[in-house]
Amino acid sequence: MARIYAQFAALVFLIVGAGGFLTGDAGHIVDHHASGNFDGVALHLTYLRNVLDLALAGAFAYAGWFADDSRGRTAVLTASALLLLLAVIGFIHADDVTGTQAIATLHFPLAINVFDLIAGVLGILCALGEYAEEPVPA
Repeated sequence: MARIYAQFAALVFLIVGAGGFLTGDAGHIVDHHASGNFDGVALHLTYLRNVLDLALAGAFAYAGWFADDSRGRTAVLTASALLLLLAVIGFIHADDVTGTQAIATLHFPLAINVFDLIAGVLGILCALGEYAEEPVPA
């Protein structure tokens, strides 16, 4: 299950990371609103966040297509734990409409926090579910 999740997550994070470069950078303020949004949804994407998403896509691609089962589960757990950490930080230090609440140029609007939370929880559940399915050696 972790391998299938990793393959799907790799494609999603590749699209999100590459697409983020088209939305602009939240460091640019236009009419008292941060840029880096998509069709009215406040994403406040920055170039650092786009690179982070592409790195996560690479980690998930490695886990989904190239790693053996054990290393794949570990990669999925690690990437998913990072996503959960980002979600927790985001819910604690939420961004505002003007995009002034950045930490190290990362913005944490609600849409991104929910995305990180869902992706992180699903990844951990898929990876840990495979640990539960392994037979115990006799």
